[in-house]
Amino acid sequence: MTPLELHRNRLAHSMAPEAEVLLSLVAEYGPVSIMEVMSLAQQEQVGSPATIHKYLQHVRDAELVIEITSDTDHRTIQLDVSNRGIRYLRSLT
Repeated sequence: MTPLELHRNRLAHSMAPEAEVLLSLVAEYGPVSIMEVMSLAQQEQVGSPATIHKYLQHVRDAELVIEITSDTDHRTIQLDVSNRGIRYLRSLT
């Protein structure tokens, strides 16, 4: 296992509850834009926009979500749960 893979595994195993909520939101509503995730997380009262952004970055760094770019506008990015994210969510139940 490479150092990067070890780092991602550590990130996934030490996931904060806020990050788990974000991952669950992406799994439930995905594919969704980052702004939609932010809005959904604020509705769930996960935290401030800065807190949500920080934990969303943790989820992305751990490769629990994948980024999907639009064919027509490459600036538009949507998030969807990855296979690794699905396995992680299943391990929580």
